[in-house]
Formats: sequence, structure tokens, C-alpha cells
Amino acid sequence: MRQWSVLFGVLFLSLMVTSGAVQAHSADTFTVVIKETGLTPNSSQIAYNDSVVWHNTDSRENMTHRIVFDFDGDGLFNGTDDWDSGELVSECDTSTTNQSENSSDEPCEITFLVWFNGTWGVGEYEYQDMLSDGTVLNGTIIVTEDVHVENSTAPAIGSSFGTFETTNDGDDDKAEKESVDETRRLLLLVGGGSGVGALVLLIVLLKRSS
Repeated sequence: MRQWSVLFGVLFLSLMVTSGAVQAHSADTFTVVIKETGLTPNSSQIAYNDSVVWHNTDSRENMTHRIVFDFDGDGLFNGTDDWDSGELVSECDTSTTNQSENSSDEPCEITFLVWFNGTWGVGEYEYQDMLSDGTVLNGTIIVTEDVHVENSTAPAIGSSFGTFETTNDGDDDKAEKESVDETRRLLLLVGGGSGVGALVLLIVLLKRSS
């Protein structure tokens, strides 16, 4: 019985550890909303391999926003690793008439996305939101390492499951020997009783024959 209890316990523990093993961080996309009142949030913390999308909802007339980041610090935003979203508007007129009339204009953009998985790795990014009225707003993106975390449903190291007997092999041998001795004593008692019964029967028969 003890062996079966141990076996079931080990199998259960193995299944728990396998199903609740270390899980890697899955990439997420975080949104920064560009409002009339400013960036929401103006500071975001994400993990490596996540992305951030800026979404313009400032519907003031003739008001546009431009998300920029000067990676090389030259004061311009035209470097290979710089950010420049171009002019972001709150909505685009997708009608056929408008498209034909403005076919030579810059593409209409409402959102801008940066994926932090290569050049833009772990670190702190101070960027700017430049409004068409000359206002400049500051924002921050903090990128942390992609640290794998242990699934909280996994059992802690050293956990035990089920009921386990604490007897060792020596105790098992001793118990088995005591059981055999008890069986032998029982057989001796039965045999002795049978012998006494036979002796009594023999005496009775001898008395009757005499």
C-alpha cells in the first residue's frame, strides 16, 4: 500500500510541475491617449518586446500632434533610430471625394506605434509631443527586462501531496515477521486444541469399550 501511495504522489507532483512551469512574458501593446489636456499616461513602464501606440483624440480644429524622439541627440528627428510620427490628426476623412482632392497630401494618420524589441531596447526614453500651436509636452517610456516569472499555480519546492506512510523498509520487514509469528501461534493453538480433542475422544471410546 505504501508503494502505491508514493507512486501516486510522485505522478501528481510531476503533472503539477510540468503544467505550471516557467512562463515567458507575452508581448503586449500599451496605449498612450493624446488628449486635449495632455498625454494619458505621460509615463509608461513596459517590458522588452512590448509596443506602445499613441492615439490622437484631440479634436480641436486645425490641431495636430507630432510624437518625436531624438535618439542620437543632434536636435533633429530624421536619424535612422529617431522617432517622428508625422502629423497626427483626430480623424481622417476617408470619403472618395476627399481622397481624390488630397491625393498629393501627406497620409492621414491618427496613431503611431513603436515596438521596443531591437534598437529600442531596455532603457528610459524621454520623448516629446509637439503640437501645431507650438506647445511641447514631455513623456517617458521606461522599458524593463523581459524577466520570466514562475506560474503562481505551480507548487512550491518541497511541497508534498497526499498521505505518505513514514515506516521504512526495516519496519516493514519487522511487521511482516510479526504477522508470520502470529499465524504460526494460531496454527499451534488450533493443532493443540485438535490434539486435546482427539485424546479426550480416545479416552471416551476406551471407557465405553470396557
